[in-house]
Amino acid sequence: MQATYTKGGNAQFASLATSGPKVAAIDANAMVLGVGGKSLADIPAHRPSPLTFWTHAYGAWGDFEGDGNAATANRDLGGFISGMDANIGGSWRAGLATGASFSNVGVDGRNSSADVETYHLGGYLGGMAGGLALRGGGMWAWSEIDTSRTVVFPNFFEQQTASYDSNTGQLFGEIAYPTQIGGMPIEPFAGLAYVTIDSDTIRESGGPLASLRGSTDQNVGYSTLGLRAATTLQWGAMQVVPHISAAWQHAFSSVTPDANLAFATTGIGFTVYGVPLARDTTLIDSGIDFALGEHATAGVSYTGQFGDGVIDSGVKGRFTWQF
Repeated sequence: MQATYTKGGNAQFASLATSGPKVAAIDANAMVLGVGGKSLADIPAHRPSPLTFWTHAYGAWGDFEGDGNAATANRDLGGFISGMDANIGGSWRAGLATGASFSNVGVDGRNSSADVETYHLGGYLGGMAGGLALRGGGMWAWSEIDTSRTVVFPNFFEQQTASYDSNTGQLFGEIAYPTQIGGMPIEPFAGLAYVTIDSDTIRESGGPLASLRGSTDQNVGYSTLGLRAATTLQWGAMQVVPHISAAWQHAFSSVTPDANLAFATTGIGFTVYGVPLARDTTLIDSGIDFALGEHATAGVSYTGQFGDGVIDSGVKGRFTWQF
């Protein structure tokens, strides 16, 4: 979120914006994407309402352990999110974001894999209401998915493939309280998010006996409770801002994805269950940002998600330009 911190006129609070709220979109591969950030350079007094452009590049990798039914899945992902926002009155800012991501999912225990191309479009809003920071928004993602699986048992072999589209929508909101302890800016926060996934009809091809037809959808809610901390330091002539965020995330509703499928030849239907999402996870985001000039900043950070059967790590780079 790009919301400007102006609490008490203390520019130190601007450091908190570098570890701001995330667009926590869960796509068909249970991958968490992140968006956040704000230029750390002080905004000159004669330019109280700059237009801000920003971009994030990210890469991530993760393992999702099987549960005795679904086999363990691993995932690699890379992509970018870019956007712009502007002041709409007082401390309030509104913006738009768009981007693309490319991922690969492998399930070695089932001789299966998937390649996913996803394109994102969303909007967000944030500002101060008294001493509280309020933020919210939504994002929609369109995914093109290519899957492959090998069906092997004695005297039988088929290679099944499918190509289909899937849509992911989400809404999110957060309330935070920026304050200080011992001169260190901190921000306790709480958030809610709702994610819905819906796929087109899946139609496999590659063999007459094991070919499947069907579709999948999932709706998941998330609550998040955590704390951010950041500070501004001087490194020679350059301003640097180390920041860290730690949070507990709880998933409610169904956390086990499923697909309603049927054999193409017989029409006999059944339900397949996938690797479950972790019900409770710890989220870590830490990094450092550098003021490259009066209106430009860059930074790098690590993000991690750790839960029962889930280990997910990522690296993000960011660049922000105000004018």
